[in-house]
Amino acid sequence: MVNIGLEKAQKLKDKNQIACGYFYQARYYEKLGPYKESIRIYKKALTIFRALDDTAQVSRCYYKLGFNHFKIAEYDIGLNYYFKSLKIDEERNYKPGIALTLERIGKLYLNTGYFYKARESFERSLAMFIELKDDYRTIMNEQCVAVTYQKEAMKFQNDSLFNKAIDLYKVILPKTSKISPEMYASLLQNIGSSYRFLNQYENSLEYLKKSLPVQVELGLHKDSSHTCNDIAETYLDMNQLAEAKTYALKAIDLAKGFDLHQERYAYYVLYLIDEKAQNYPSALANYKKYQILEDSIFSLNKTNKINDLRIKYESEKQRLTIENQKSNIALLDAENNVKTQWLIFGGLGLLSIFLLITISKSKNTAKKEKKQQEKFAQDLMQSQEKERTRIAKELHDSVGQKLTLIKRKSQNTDQIELTNLTNDALEEVRSISRGLYPALLKELGLSRSIKQLVDEYDEQTKLFFTVDIDSIDAYFTESAGLNFYRLIQECLTNIVKHAKAKSVAVTIKKEKESIITLIADNGKGFNVEDSKKQNTLGLKTIFERIKILEGQLSIDSKLNFGTNFILTIPVKNES
Repeated sequence: MVNIGLEKAQKLKDKNQIACGYFYQARYYEKLGPYKESIRIYKKALTIFRALDDTAQVSRCYYKLGFNHFKIAEYDIGLNYYFKSLKIDEERNYKPGIALTLERIGKLYLNTGYFYKARESFERSLAMFIELKDDYRTIMNEQCVAVTYQKEAMKFQNDSLFNKAIDLYKVILPKTSKISPEMYASLLQNIGSSYRFLNQYENSLEYLKKSLPVQVELGLHKDSSHTCNDIAETYLDMNQLAEAKTYALKAIDLAKGFDLHQERYAYYVLYLIDEKAQNYPSALANYKKYQILEDSIFSLNKTNKINDLRIKYESEKQRLTIENQKSNIALLDAENNVKTQWLIFGGLGLLSIFLLITISKSKNTAKKEKKQQEKFAQDLMQSQEKERTRIAKELHDSVGQKLTLIKRKSQNTDQIELTNLTNDALEEVRSISRGLYPALLKELGLSRSIKQLVDEYDEQTKLFFTVDIDSIDAYFTESAGLNFYRLIQECLTNIVKHAKAKSVAVTIKKEKESIITLIADNGKGFNVEDSKKQNTLGLKTIFERIKILEGQLSIDSKLNFGTNFILTIPVKNES
């Protein structure tokens, strides 16, 4: 319909209608998700509105361009467009536009870790919405102010800021019950989450359990499953494993068919519960279910963790086997020592020559075997990437296109429920496809794709992420760039799964002949010297990727003092 209207406007040569046609066409693409395309078309509309000197529509275009650049992590460009829109609306004294743009600027600052500036923008927006008597957006901005305190508290581990956020949430809470039950439930969940960070588990459970029935009644499957997972984790922290399991299973029931992320995470919580209860067969089964969904979303290697569970499950048997092997080795060593003494007496010179040849051959054989093992691991990773790319392409080109066609047809026949279901299915397919192969690498480039990846982890987890990335696209080939992207992804996933951290900082800098990457968390840490860790926690895959990139990995970690991953990738020439 939008395209038909645009074509008619072009035939009539009505510039205002043509510009409006471009604007609504851009909005259509914005809803579908190819933001580069919507940006391109918004700029067409902007050019015509400028020529017509229609300042109101020019402001709208600037606002929309800011929003779309924000969605693809081009925060500096997005902020520039927001300020242009704000300037025009201030000159026009158009208060609804000023208030809404200030709210968006606040969200951009919040997303990039500038909490004070975010709070300043939200408070200005809040004052204007109060003046405009817009109750819904007033409460929305009050909530956003509270969120800035909560995020800041998570970053700096500041209990007083958590308490400040909780106090603000509680002030807002009574206002929301009639205006927006959904927001009311969200506030209850935020309060419960904040209490959990303060280790006030009983208070946390009180608010989370108030939130849950409201979310269930509203049919908010994603939110209700998220709350069940929060409750399960709280009981897990309290070592009440039976209650934790009950809510993890509820989370699965609520999420199934609606939210892969929460369903996946519920299986992970079940695995943690069973592992804590030393029920390793059940832990293994739940981890396998979790990993099937994990691979669909994040495309991670699952072999190491499953093997680790099998080792635990058969630990007693292996312990006895190892002890027997040690005894046999000791006996063999003793026999070899006796034989060596006889050989020394029998022919010292001949033995020396023989030993030199043997040592040389052994070293060469060991080197050859090591190279073969490394080549096998690297070839395996490359073949996995090719298979992921193939499956992602098939999902996008076949299933995705068919769902898009169904969605368009259902829209034409006003079948709202079918349209919504198809849209949800389409989003899930896109999510799985993006996990299998990060298509944004080609569209956005490596640096912005990594920013987008960090933003996704920030949205999908309770951790607070900060990011500072130089432009490094020119220093990587397409293949090396994909490996570097996966390397960052695997480091972040390790932190999410194992570190029990509250905040993570990602810094990537170009320095002289190297790309230096620091990924730091404030989690529980681990003993780096423990050689067993090299084959668990996903570190083996990370080490293999570093070898492919001819780089170095340094891990600085102490128990209860967090972990720093320092990656050094040599740069020879710009690709």
